[in-house]
Amino acid sequence: MSAARGFTLVEIMVALGVFAIVSVAVYGRIGEVLQQTQGLETRTLATWVAQNRMSALALEVRGTTDPVPIGQHTDVVTLAGRSWRVQVELSATSDPELRRVEISVQPGDLATDVETTADGANLVGFVGRY
Repeated sequence: MSAARGFTLVEIMVALGVFAIVSVAVYGRIGEVLQQTQGLETRTLATWVAQNRMSALALEVRGTTDPVPIGQHTDVVTLAGRSWRVQVELSATSDPELRRVEISVQPGDLATDVETTADGANLVGFVGRY
């Protein structure tokens, strides 16, 4: 007769311990990856909002006879089911018909605190009459 072969209780406990340690490490890494993915999505959408606003400004001044007004304004737009606070600052350049545009986009609305550490986007460009 041959003896029954199998795992001992100690071998099973060691295997479970190794599995538990590996599971905790993988679980923690998955959380980091999800957080990075959410940040990347937020920055990408914020960049799209900024680019859309820059394009809209360029279209607004196309063919006009007046230079783009200098100043700053903030408003809220919706993209991908989320609200975005858009701050646009237009400043003068050495060319009287050309304006420097600085656009800052942050997630949230006007009721949200202005100083935020959330991911967003900044875009700098120039617009003028063509």
